[in-house]
Amino acid sequence: MLPLLPANAWREFRGSPRPRGINQTTHRALIEGPTGKLHLCYVKLTPPEFPTPLTEALAWLLAEALDLPRPAFAALVVVPLDRLRQSMSLDQHWLRYREHLAFCAEAVEGKTLAHNWQWVARLRLQGLYKRPEVARVAAFDEWVENQDRHSSNLLLTKQGKCVPIDNEYVLYSVLWAGRVGFQIAHRSLLSEAQTLLSHRAYAQLTLEMAREAKHHDAALTAAVPAMQATVMAVMPDPVAAAAAWYAVHQFLLPRAHPDWLAQKLRVII
Repeated sequence: MLPLLPANAWREFRGSPRPRGINQTTHRALIEGPTGKLHLCYVKLTPPEFPTPLTEALAWLLAEALDLPRPAFAALVVVPLDRLRQSMSLDQHWLRYREHLAFCAEAVEGKTLAHNWQWVARLRLQGLYKRPEVARVAAFDEWVENQDRHSSNLLLTKQGKCVPIDNEYVLYSVLWAGRVGFQIAHRSLLSEAQTLLSHRAYAQLTLEMAREAKHHDAALTAAVPAMQATVMAVMPDPVAAAAAWYAVHQFLLPRAHPDWLAQKLRVII
């Protein structure tokens, strides 16, 4: 499982992201890992009713099993809210909490393909979909039911790698739907590609996605022990944790079948 770090591992506030986005409590902080090394991380602190720490952790473990591009370090960390309040304002929802569990991941040095000129941004995005790792990420997103993936949370690093940085809304129907007071409109790399690419390029992308999906079954088998341990560690009620793990595993297992995505995309490989 991912490291589960105590409150003293949250060492120092290092600012808020720009733009801040919907979640106003996401921030940067120095996090001390299990070996004592300090990591500059984005800490995703979300309201207590959100399953974000669990969904992000499960997604990272599956990405690791698939060897997908990802931040080099990730962990679950207890955030000391009294210390955080000294650096950023927290609304009334946090008044009765002294600390809370959050997901953190090492900051990735990279940039999005956004551009002030729309035609330039469109050309950049079309080029993005030619990268082999994008088909791998898109196939992963379909498998884990990522409800909110778009090209703005794919970062291009100086080394030329394309790294996805947001997996909060994975396992949407299992861990999110009906548990919070809002719905997330579905966005995906696949639907974005359909509007950007030629028919031929889109067909090639779906073919590559179906090929990448052949690796999902082995990745799930490899990740199961760590995933199950993470669910049991994050959810304090063992009965609820066991039920949640069963639901997660039963959701992922048939979708990990080597032919599942090919059938969904109507691709013959």
